[in-house]
Amino acid sequence: MKLRLHGVELQLLPERAVWWPARKLLIVADVHLGKDQVFRRHGVSIPDGVLHHELDALDALLANHAAEKLLVLGDWVHAPPADGDAWPDIVLDWRKRYAQLHIELVLGNHDRALSGWLQRWKIACIGASFILDDLMLVHAVDAEKETLPAGLSGHWHPAARLRSGREKLRLPAFALRGQHLILPSFGRFTGGMDGLDRQGWQLLAVAGQRIVAVS
Repeated sequence: MKLRLHGVELQLLPERAVWWPARKLLIVADVHLGKDQVFRRHGVSIPDGVLHHELDALDALLANHAAEKLLVLGDWVHAPPADGDAWPDIVLDWRKRYAQLHIELVLGNHDRALSGWLQRWKIACIGASFILDDLMLVHAVDAEKETLPAGLSGHWHPAARLRSGREKLRLPAFALRGQHLILPSFGRFTGGMDGLDRQGWQLLAVAGQRIVAVS
C-alpha cells in the first residue's frame, strides 16, 4: 500500500515495515530481540525459536528489497543482555551476514545500557529522534494528542479487530492520523494495543500479504 506523508512517498509492507524507495531505506519498529530469554530468566517457559523467527523475518524483508539502510524506530531489544545470554552472539552472527547494510537505531524505552553491544553489532545510535526530509522519526508519540508532527513512530504496537459474522480476528496494524504513521511491532512475540481507532486513528490491518483499511 502506497502512502504519502508530507510529500514523501512511502510503501507500507505486509511484513510490518515501511519501504522508503527514494532513500532505499527500510523502517521497522519494536523488534524486541531477546524477549523470550528475559521471560525464561523469570521462570516462564517459552518455546525455542523465537529469536531465530525474528531474524528470519528480517532476512525475508531484506531479501525482497534492495535496501542500503535499515532504520529501527526503537526497541531493537527487549532488555540489555545479561551475563550468560546466548542471543546477543546469535544477533552478532546475523549482523555479519549484512556487513554492507547500514543500520541505525532511534532509542526506545527498552534500549537501555546497550552502547557496548551496539558497537559490536555495528548499529549506529542516532538519539531519541531525528528529522529526515521534514519527517520526524521517533520511537513514541502521545497518541492522544490532537496535533502530531508529520513522521513515523512505533511503541504502541497497534492492533485491529475484524469481524465477519461470528468470527473475530485481531491483527497487527499500522495506525494513521493526519500526517503521522505508527508502525506495528515487527517482533511477533509482543502484545498489541486496541483502541487507537477510538482516538481518531485510521487502522490499516496486516492481513496476510495484504494491508486492509479497517472502518
